[in-house]
Amino acid sequence: MSVDLPKGWQEARFGKLAKEVRTRGLGNGPYPVLSVTKHRGFVRSSEYFTKTIHSADTDQYKLVRKGQFAYATIHLDEGSIDLLQKFDAGLISPMYTVFEVQPGVLDPFFALRSLKRLALSGRFAPYSNGGVNRRRSIAFRDLAAYKYQYPPYPEQLAIGEVLRSVEDVIARKLELISSLGETKKAVMRELLTKGTRRDNAALKPLPERWVLGRIAEGVDQIPTDWKLVRLTSVAKLESGHTPNRDKPEYWGGTIPWLSLGDTDALDQLTIENTLEQVTEKGIKNSSARVLPVDTVVFSRTATVGKACRLAVEMATSQDFANWVCGSDLDPRYLLQVFRHMKREWDRLQAGSTHQTIYMPTFKRLQILLPPKAEQEKIADTGEAFDRCIEAEKQSLAELQNTRAALAQELLSGRLRLPASMIARFENSLPSGNTPEAVTA
Repeated sequence: MSVDLPKGWQEARFGKLAKEVRTRGLGNGPYPVLSVTKHRGFVRSSEYFTKTIHSADTDQYKLVRKGQFAYATIHLDEGSIDLLQKFDAGLISPMYTVFEVQPGVLDPFFALRSLKRLALSGRFAPYSNGGVNRRRSIAFRDLAAYKYQYPPYPEQLAIGEVLRSVEDVIARKLELISSLGETKKAVMRELLTKGTRRDNAALKPLPERWVLGRIAEGVDQIPTDWKLVRLTSVAKLESGHTPNRDKPEYWGGTIPWLSLGDTDALDQLTIENTLEQVTEKGIKNSSARVLPVDTVVFSRTATVGKACRLAVEMATSQDFANWVCGSDLDPRYLLQVFRHMKREWDRLQAGSTHQTIYMPTFKRLQILLPPKAEQEKIADTGEAFDRCIEAEKQSLAELQNTRAALAQELLSGRLRLPASMIARFENSLPSGNTPEAVTA
């Protein structure tokens, strides 16, 4: 028995608490083909992946039923494990391991959270096989040897209730963020194609063919005082560059240098700090240049479509297309245009070997250009949505951190719930089940 076993908890080989399930050969029946992902758990393979990844012949696929677990045998260390709850049953590739826990001894919800935490923290690594870290395989017979610690069943249920309450709040927060995003999309489509006058605006046909940079499909008229212009006629396009990494004197200076390592920060309206800085010498000896405040930076590789404005002067890597706006174009308006163009960005990178939009494409972009005062009003509305969404995302991050910390403490036994909370579950056992005695 481990010396660090929390008071009242038990320890047993996991194989004493769970058993592998190997039901196969049901063919193409009425069951959906499922996959287990790291972040979303069970998903329909046909809906989650852009192309069919499973075999057309599913005779050897395993059947997993509601209340059973499945994990990716070679990706358990990445957290690819889930409890089937959304479907009554499904077919799953032989690459997955299916198992079920002993009713009344392990609560499935508690077991899922506990096993995922243990997997991500590397606790199962000594039981794995394979030399390459990402391809370490953990068969159930190996997992069964793990010495698993768990509290009494009523305490498991109480812990599950606490964690569920936090996860319910997180789910509602995610729904709110999604709703705000959809609302912004609808509002901005109107503003970016009809302006602040909406349906009261006098319209004219597009003066020329809108080839690249469309805000939305079906736009063939614009307000009479708007223009359709090539973006390079109202803003200067600048590329970035990376100073020589072999020259230490080029790095560690005072000039912020924007790279793909900073792309998470591009969800904000402006960016001020970067992970890396370069020196004046690094700038002088490269093609990079220091860009002015309010330059609109656009990620054109890897995280295509992310954009924001510079709050301070800085340089960027070649992964960005940078726009220095002229007097007729409000950079805040251009940012809202870029953020609304996801469908166009997806189209422009389609077919490329890598997720990239190449610089010649940016030179041909066209945008709608309202009068400057109207640009400012449109930008005000877009920024109001962005600030609200950003605030909700920060709140979500705090909730997720709270959940992670709470789960860490409760699932390890370092934090114990009050006896009054546990007492409510003292008589709770799955219907018709009497737990078997478990020995280590």
